[in-house]
Amino acid sequence: MAETLLINAGDVLEVQLTSETVVIEGAGGRRNAEPGHITNRMRLFVRQTDGAEKKYDFEDTELGVREEQRVAIVRGQLKKWPAPQNLILFNLSSGEHDTFEGGLFAYLGRKPFFGPLWKAAACSLGVIAIFWFVSNFIERDGAGGLGSISLAVMFGFLTYPVFWWICRTWDRVTEKMRYKSARKRFIKEMQGRVQAYAPASSASVQPEANRAS
Repeated sequence: MAETLLINAGDVLEVQLTSETVVIEGAGGRRNAEPGHITNRMRLFVRQTDGAEKKYDFEDTELGVREEQRVAIVRGQLKKWPAPQNLILFNLSSGEHDTFEGGLFAYLGRKPFFGPLWKAAACSLGVIAIFWFVSNFIERDGAGGLGSISLAVMFGFLTYPVFWWICRTWDRVTEKMRYKSARKRFIKEMQGRVQAYAPASSASVQPEANRAS
């Protein structure tokens, strides 16, 4: 899958903060009992290092930013995305950063080439082959015939759901472990790369996580 990493940095000209409450209505236009979801948005107007002025929008960030501070925005672009997605926002003046987990997971997450259905099918075929070999050649001296084949297929069919559950659980655990490792490496790499844009007074200060990793 084609990937593009974008890093833009510059000085903040203006900060705009807004919020939006989304209320879900039930049947007949009645509002549901649960409270609506509040989305906080921050728009930054930034004069980039090349002199160009550009605006960037962020949702539900906890990073504090004010005018005249220098920021670096790390965004990712995948082929299937219509526009780049926010990955990390660095406040280079304060040495803090905030991550956007939805974008990070989509950008760094990887699905296994063979899913649990295919893995379970391969395991079941292995069970069929082993059971047929034991039943036909060891138990019946090569005279198992159709009976050995039928029993082998039955056992393979019965074990398929078990293998599917095991493979699905294994994929979920390993995918989560791989993502956590990739996320940690990516944030560390970006912390180093954005230091090239840090103001002279704080160039030696390493960014600190604003959220728990």
